[in-house]
Formats: sequence, structure tokens, C-alpha cells
Amino acid sequence: MNIIRPIQLFEDTVLILDQTLLPGEERWLEIHDYRNMIEAIKSLRVRGAPLLGLAAITAIYLAAIEFTNDDNFAGRLAKAIQEVEASRPTAVNLFKATARVKAILNSSANSEDVINQLRNLYLSIHRFEEAACDSMGQNGASLFQSSGKLNIMTICNTGSLATIGIGTALGVIRTLAQSHDVHVYATETRPLLQGARLTMWELQKSGIPATLITDNMAGWVMKTKGIDAILTGADRITVSGDTANKIGTLNLAILAHHYHIPFYVVAPETTIDTSISSGDEIRIEERKPGEITFICKQSIAPEGCDVFNPAFDVTPHSLISGIITDRGVYKPPCKFE
Repeated sequence: MNIIRPIQLFEDTVLILDQTLLPGEERWLEIHDYRNMIEAIKSLRVRGAPLLGLAAITAIYLAAIEFTNDDNFAGRLAKAIQEVEASRPTAVNLFKATARVKAILNSSANSEDVINQLRNLYLSIHRFEEAACDSMGQNGASLFQSSGKLNIMTICNTGSLATIGIGTALGVIRTLAQSHDVHVYATETRPLLQGARLTMWELQKSGIPATLITDNMAGWVMKTKGIDAILTGADRITVSGDTANKIGTLNLAILAHHYHIPFYVVAPETTIDTSISSGDEIRIEERKPGEITFICKQSIAPEGCDVFNPAFDVTPHSLISGIITDRGVYKPPCKFE
């Protein structure tokens, strides 16, 4: 499998693959300032729920290095953690990572000790995410018993670029491709085209046959192309099994229900937020109007028009056939604890 490591931590540097430039340019950025790492998170240079947990830790690690000799080390680092938490509000992995950082800071005010613990935390989560992706791949593949051809539809990007491992939904697809004749239908995923730019790029590198479609073709493709399953990722999963994912996921779930196609959500159990019971409680990030009114810096709408740009939507558990995690497959309604 062709695995990309889109974030790497060094002694005093974070190296990231700038995902906003793909597929046209593969540019690696060296980041030394935690503020630039926060900008990379906000601008989606790094993205994907599992990867955001690692990105959050690297930002705080750089902040800890900067403040190491500051008399108010703990106070300034706590402020930096707040800035990181304000960068992306929907993906729960980021907040679970910062919670673990806060526990480190509560246990020690020694800057050198904190920096060492942050590095170890990064390495621990890195190893976990890789192993979790492998487990999700195997657990998801076990749902498909036949060895014939499989047509699978997916949305956004759920591969190495989003996880550090083989991926969540794309990890299941990669695992299936080892024993099945798999063909992927990837929705472009407006407005930022992660499906077109990133998923198709990863699928080509992995040698998995794929067809790119616009978002509004999904229903017709389900009807005419013999889609066997829909596989998506998730940025937050509630106790009941409602899931937040890239905007457009709810559309696919409704269409899949209409055409009696299995709809699976793939995410590590770290994406489960046991503090909320319903999707109605999930805070949905809204992004700038320009992401919709411009494509590649070309205006496609009248200047000053009203724009609504939610980055995510919520799929109720009633539309989900199964939630595939690193620990197993759950059939909603769930009762995660």
C-alpha cells in the first residue's frame, strides 16, 4: 500500500505536506512557530479528524519550546492550548489530544519534562493511529464476504492524508483491494474538492481503479452503476451513533437508504464523543464564503451574494448500517460509553 506520512515531528520542527496544493504540487512545509501550525490547521494544510489530533500536539510542542525559559511557562502554554482548540471546532480528536496535553501540564510545570512528555505523546498517538487504521481495514473488509467485483462510493478524503495510516474508509477500501476487484466512485466534495484533489490522488498512487463524479451525480450513480456500499469517515460520533462528517455525507446516507445500499461509517473509537448523546449537540464549523463563491481564485457568483457554508453535516444513526471502528463493527442505535 502506498502510505503517505503527511505530518512529521523533529527536534524543533514540524514537517507537513501542504494538502491545499495537491494534486498539482507536493510541497512540504517546515514549521517552527506554533502560530504557523495553527494557521495550517485552520487553512486545511493539515486536515482529517485523526490527523488533527497529531497536528494539535505538534503545535503545542512548538509552543512549549518557545516558552521553555519563560517565567510563566505554564500560563503561556495554557493560552496556546486555547488557541489550538479554537482552530477547528467539530473534530473531537483535536480536543481529546489537548485534554491529554492539559493532563501533562497539570502533572508537571517543568518545561523540559513537559516537552519530553509531549514528544512521547505524539509518538504514542502516531503508533495508535497506524494500528487503528489497520484494524479498521480488517474489520470493515470482513463485512464483504464475496470475492467478486465491488463498487464502492466515498466522500471527501479518509486516507493517509487524513490519518497517518492506511486510512479509515479508504483504509477499508485499500484492504478490500488486496482480495477483491474494487472500483471506487469518489464524489468531488464541494466546496474544497477533497474528493477530487486528495482521494483521487491517493487512489491513483495506490493503483485502485476509481471514477470521479460531481456531488450531484451520486443518486444517479447509485441507481445505474451497481453501488455495493457507501463508506465514509467521521469527525465526531455521539453516544447514540449519530455522526458528523464532511458536508454532503447526509445526502449520501439518504440516497443510500432509498436505494437499499449499505451505508457504513469508519472511524477510530477516539472519534466517539461520550459527552454528547445526539447529533443535535454537535457544533458545526462554518467557513468563509469565498470557499463557495470562488474556485481556483475565479469568481463564480455575484459579488456580495449571501452564502451559507457549513463544513460538516450530521447523519442520524437511523440511516447508518454500521459503524466500523478499530475495536469492531457496531450496528446503530448504539450506546457508546
